[in-house]
Amino acid sequence: MPRIHDGFLDCVIYLYASEWDAEKGEKTGGTGFLVSAPIKIAGQDAQMIYIVTNRHVVENGNSTARLKSINNGIVTLNLDEREWLFHPDGDDLAAYPILPDHNSNKIKLIKSSNFLNRNIVDEFDIGPGDDTFTLGRFINHEGRQQNLPTVRFGNIAQMPWEPVRQNNGFLQDSFLVESRSIGGYSGAPVFVYIPPGSLRHGVANWVDKILLGHGPWLLGVDWGHINDWQPVCDTLGRPINPIEPNGMQVRMNTGIMAVVPAWKLSEMFDRFSERAEEIFAMLMRRCGGFPSIIPD
Repeated sequence: MPRIHDGFLDCVIYLYASEWDAEKGEKTGGTGFLVSAPIKIAGQDAQMIYIVTNRHVVENGNSTARLKSINNGIVTLNLDEREWLFHPDGDDLAAYPILPDHNSNKIKLIKSSNFLNRNIVDEFDIGPGDDTFTLGRFINHEGRQQNLPTVRFGNIAQMPWEPVRQNNGFLQDSFLVESRSIGGYSGAPVFVYIPPGSLRHGVANWVDKILLGHGPWLLGVDWGHINDWQPVCDTLGRPINPIEPNGMQVRMNTGIMAVVPAWKLSEMFDRFSERAEEIFAMLMRRCGGFPSIIPD
């Protein structure tokens, strides 16, 4: 994996249960990131800015965002929990439309045009072994005076052809990525990248394409990690409860991250376009006037 651009670090925001938690850097909440997606208002093409995270992060009560300031401090935003927008089919995704102050907030936007889609997967034969990187909130050392996202590197381990059952029973389409995810990384953006010189078989004109490398594309959104359960054992490796070993278990992180595919985000934003006037009206009420949006 080559050196990533520092600008990626500025797309990440942190989410907490309260402003107090955000200012103190409490070990609660999760990660989010900033996205610009197309929307049409009064016949005019424009780009709307959203905070994106997991639905479960929001439903666990984390609606205070902490962004970077331009002077390398922090800015907190108290988000109205009633104004989060969710994927209509139940996927573990949430978005909150905002109007960041570019004069005080240090941000980078991930454009929806950089989302991985099935056509790119086919064109570049994206699959197991491809390089990934994830930018998220390492709650053990996340930065107190400023957001300091931690980058974790890995590889695609399994394509999202069979869904993963979440704790609530929902069958979530998911990439599996060999990249350890822990609490605090839920909602983090995951990128996939093909470095120069990567071997790729069966791709048309690959000799021409390989010289520059390709991506990074947004692979998707980290929603958690796959756990395993093991019996509690003594120092000799014998179950503490030999009669019923499974009666006393400890949860083990398998080191496999589960990622909602980026095309699920695209689906969500496409559905939002059908509610463009409603979403824009919500912003108008929040801003107390007519907010500006980024021209397309």
